Amino acid sequence: MLSVQQISPLRVNQGGSVYVFGSGFDYKCKVLADNGTPSQIAELSILDYDEAYLEFVAPKESGSYDVLVVRENILFGRFALTVVALRELNVWNVARRDNVVRDGVDYENEEFRSALLGLLPRGFAWFKGKAGNWWKLFAGFSLGFSAVYKILCDLVFESSPAKTTSYETWERELGFPIKGLEQSTDARRLEEIFRVARKKGGATVPYFKSLAALFGLRAEVYEYWNPEHRSHFEGVDFGGDDPNFYWMIAVEGSAEDWHICTCNDACNDYLQEWSNVPAEAMFEKLKPAHTKLLCSYVDVDIELVLVDDQNNVLRASNNVPLVASVRSSDIGYTGTIELEDGTVVRTVRIKDLPDGADTNGYMVRDSDTEGTVKSRALDEAGLDDLWNSTPAEGDGEG
Repeated sequence: MLSVQQISPLRVNQGGSVYVFGSGFDYKCKVLADNGTPSQIAELSILDYDEAYLEFVAPKESGSYDVLVVRENILFGRFALTVVALRELNVWNVARRDNVVRDGVDYENEEFRSALLGLLPRGFAWFKGKAGNWWKLFAGFSLGFSAVYKILCDLVFESSPAKTTSYETWERELGFPIKGLEQSTDARRLEEIFRVARKKGGATVPYFKSLAALFGLRAEVYEYWNPEHRSHFEGVDFGGDDPNFYWMIAVEGSAEDWHICTCNDACNDYLQEWSNVPAEAMFEKLKPAHTKLLCSYVDVDIELVLVDDQNNVLRASNNVPLVASVRSSDIGYTGTIELEDGTVVRTVRIKDLPDGADTNGYMVRDSDTEGTVKSRALDEAGLDDLWNSTPAEGDGEG
């Protein structure tokens, strides 16, 4: 009988490991993450399990989640989980103290002085007031304790691969840079240090999916030997190789991950090149011996707020921004805008929307081509507003 008791930790970095404790875990158990967004409950990758625990990969995006533990569609546990970037992660619960400034004097961590005074016996001889000698003496001692404590904190933080800023020291210890995995930004250097320092071995599908999550990628793994995965290899030329040695990482792509090219003639379409060089190099280095890896970038639906040519948000009659659900490969231009509540959202101009081929959803005008595009997030009133306020270029009509 499955019994789910608790999870640990309650605060974890993006793509980090989380444990569910209890009893009766088996291969039928699943872990779902709900961030409160309708129809976006995600299934998380299982790394390992035995009778007493189950280990899974945290979501790749920061935020607050309800984690659901289910088995054969029956809910056995619900827990709150906070996912943060590496820089926001706690390190061994080291306390942080701020300096206290009074009367223009900076008493470095006054808590130390108060703690020392608290060790003295009671009585007139042990007067602890501000004018007394004990107060003055321990005020000086507290500066020394504070300095030592700060050195300890710095040592603890710099020895953590999740917090360090001593990139060169860590990279030298770990033998970096690795060819193909050179990182140009501090954030990427930290991610690579953390990945290698917390390194786990394995040649399992969940292991490689956890590595993808650490890179902020959502991916599926397919193996040719598995008949259920065979369809994903259609069109692949294996040459004289045995296809059973091939496997594939299928990464969910988005327009911002892809390089938009232009051609030198009068063509009217975009050329797109997509890849994630550091992730591919990492997978290639860690792949099982005698296997060959294919990287695939999968087109996905993303939701974009619609704006006009002046970057004004198009809204429905109830003042709700209009949102179009668009395939990522169909987008040639996107931007961002900050809404009144401070939320930063991705946007697309109505004229940049592609023609839609799906039969579901409302049709809205593409003013560049006078074609149509499908949008799932429009109600009828919102569609009317959009249609009336976005005429095709040159005709002035709604």
